Amino acid sequence: MMNFRTFLFPLLLLLFQILFTFLLGFHSEYRYFPVTNVTNYESPPRGLVEFYYSMFTDIHVMMFIGFGYLMTFLRRYSFSSVGFNFILCAFTLEWAVIVRGYLFDWNTTNQKFIVDVQSLATADFVSASILISMGAVLGKANPVQLILMALLEVPIQVVNEYIGVHLFCAFDPGESMYVHVFGAYFGLAVAFVLYRRNVEDSPHEKSRYTSDIFAMIGTIFLFCFWPSFNAGVATGIARLHAVVNTYISICSSVIGAFLMSNLVKRGRFDMVHIQNSTLAGGVAVGTIAGSNIGLHGAMVIGTLAGMISVLGYEFLTPRLKHIRIHDTCGVHNLHGMPGFMSGITGIIVASIGDRSGYLTDLTDSCLGGGVFRDNGTQSGYQAAGLGLTLGMGLVGGLVTGIILRLPIFSQKENDFDDEIHWHLPEDSHESILQNHPSARL
Repeated sequence: MMNFRTFLFPLLLLLFQILFTFLLGFHSEYRYFPVTNVTNYESPPRGLVEFYYSMFTDIHVMMFIGFGYLMTFLRRYSFSSVGFNFILCAFTLEWAVIVRGYLFDWNTTNQKFIVDVQSLATADFVSASILISMGAVLGKANPVQLILMALLEVPIQVVNEYIGVHLFCAFDPGESMYVHVFGAYFGLAVAFVLYRRNVEDSPHEKSRYTSDIFAMIGTIFLFCFWPSFNAGVATGIARLHAVVNTYISICSSVIGAFLMSNLVKRGRFDMVHIQNSTLAGGVAVGTIAGSNIGLHGAMVIGTLAGMISVLGYEFLTPRLKHIRIHDTCGVHNLHGMPGFMSGITGIIVASIGDRSGYLTDLTDSCLGGGVFRDNGTQSGYQAAGLGLTLGMGLVGGLVTGIILRLPIFSQKENDFDDEIHWHLPEDSHESILQNHPSARL
C-alpha cells in the first residue's frame, strides 16, 4: 500500500493552485498608467511600468538567483537549496500578491484589488522574508513543511507590515524591520520548535570547495542588486538616498567583514563570513536608506554591520545550539542582528530634525497625531514597529513550528541530504567520496 505522505506535496500544491486561480480570477484586475499622462516624475503613479520595472527585475533576480545560490554551501544539499528556493519563492509570490491585494489594495467599489509592477515588487519583498526563514531550517524541513510555513507566514508578515506602515507609520523603505527582522526571528522560532538533537550529529552539514564557490555566486548577485531592493518602491530624493546609501553601506560591510574575519581567524579568512557578513550593510541601512544620513553615516553603519555579523557567526551561532536553536544559514547574523540594528538607527534618525524624511509618509490614519506628529512621537512609533515585528515573528514562528512538527508533516532523519528528495546522477556519491579528505589517505 502506497504511503499517503508520498503524494502530500503534489496534492497540496494542486489544491492551493486551484484556490489561487479562483481568487485571482474573481478579485484581481490589471492597473496601467500611460507614461504620456505622467506630469510628475518625482512621484510617479504606481502603475507606471517604465519607472518601476527595472528595479523590480533586480529584486526578482535577488530572490531566485541570489538567495537560491547563497544556500548551496551544503555539500550534499545543493539540489534542494536551489530547487526548494525556486518552488517556495514561486508559491510565495502568488500567495503574497493575493494577501497583500486584499489587505493593501482592496477596492470596495468594484470588489477587486489591483495588480501592477509595484504589486509584484512588494510580493518579492514578502518572499524574501519567507526565504530568510527557510535559511534557518535549511536541510531540516521537507518540501511539505516549507510550503506550509510559507502559507502561514505570508499572512502574518503582511498583517504586521500593514500595521507598521498604515497605523504606526514607521518608515522602513528597505524592509529591514518588516522583512529581515521578521523573517529571521520567525525562522529561528520555527527552528526552535523543530529542533532535534540528532541534527547536530549529521555528517552532511558541511561544505566543500565547489559548493562554497557556488554559494559565492549568490553573494555577488545579492551584493550587486541590493541598492534596487532598498530603493525599489521609493521615489524622488528618497530613491537617490536609498541607492547611494545602500551602495556605500554594503561596500563598507565588505571591508568590515574581511577585516574582522581576518582578525578572528588569525590572519586567514572564513568563507562563511565572506558569503554572508559582507552583505550585512545592505540590511543594516535599510530602515534609514531613504533618509539623509550622509555618506559617512552609511559607511559607519555598513562597517559596523559587517564586523558585528562576523562576530555573530564566530561566537553567537555555536551558543544558540545550547538553547535548542540550530540556525543552518546563520540568518540571525545576516538578517536578524543587522535588521535590529537598522531598526534602532531608524529610532535615532527619526528624532533628529527632518533628516529621516518621515513627514512625507504620514497620513491622517497614522496613530499619534496623524500628519502632525513630532519627532519624539515618530521615534516612539518606530520603536513600536520594531517591537511589534519581533513579537509577531517570534509568536508566529512558534505556532507555525508546532503545526509543522505534527507527525504527518515532520522530518525525523536524512537531514542535509538530497538523496531523499531527488533523483541524483549516478556518479554523485562517488565524486563526494573521492573528494573526501579520508579518501586521499
